[in-house]
Amino acid sequence: MISTVTGYVIRIRQIFKSWESPNYLWFRGEPDVESKLIPKLYRKNADGSFHNENKLLQMFRMRAANYSQLSVPDRKYTDQWLFLAQHVGLPTRLLDWTENALIALHFAIQNENPIVWLLDPMGLNQLSISNLEGREFEPIEEFPLTWFRPGGGIINIGHENIRGAWENDKKGVNFPVAVHPTYVHPRMSAQRSVFTVHGLDKRSIADQVPQNILTRLEINPSARTNIAKELRMLGVEESTAFPDLDGLSKELSERY
Repeated sequence: MISTVTGYVIRIRQIFKSWESPNYLWFRGEPDVESKLIPKLYRKNADGSFHNENKLLQMFRMRAANYSQLSVPDRKYTDQWLFLAQHVGLPTRLLDWTENALIALHFAIQNENPIVWLLDPMGLNQLSISNLEGREFEPIEEFPLTWFRPGGGIINIGHENIRGAWENDKKGVNFPVAVHPTYVHPRMSAQRSVFTVHGLDKRSIADQVPQNILTRLEINPSARTNIAKELRMLGVEESTAFPDLDGLSKELSERY
């Protein structure tokens, strides 16, 4: 169980080497709960029901412009609308990840039983492609362009899972897909936001992929205060992740 920032970094380096040096590592800090690595859309509500994905997205797209001080995406950019919806808290099929290990640790220690997940996103995408069973796909060299639809029967796995969100799962691949989003909100760049997009299989990512592309680090709950002090020393605190008045207010309240 990890109790210091130094121990956290050392463990990440060990995992990176054991995974034969993947091109990227993504991180997600969250509480150790039963609904781990399950998008909010697929978690049961208190009454046992689930949200209606299509109604959520369509109504959000119709009404968001009137509530936002920022420019919203053009109506046709369904990927950007999905990224924005996720970032402002709407239940979607996306899961938030970050390219910044210290930001993930900061988010994790906001919870009583913190854990940080490590993901090899390119390994996940290769797994998603390997499950296509003879269907023709766009080769994976980098992350799939979520807005690009190749045509000619060729599948772009990122675009397919995005389409599934808007087309009642009539499109999509089985596995989640790791994508780089268009930054449609200022906080996304500060948080180095990246996403996985669930496909047809609604189970937790932890139940779908092997340990050589996904693992978890348990953070000692009793060390949360000391870890927060170490992160502050390294320049990571609330206004780092939320560079606005809300983040500044919370940071100053905690510090003073």
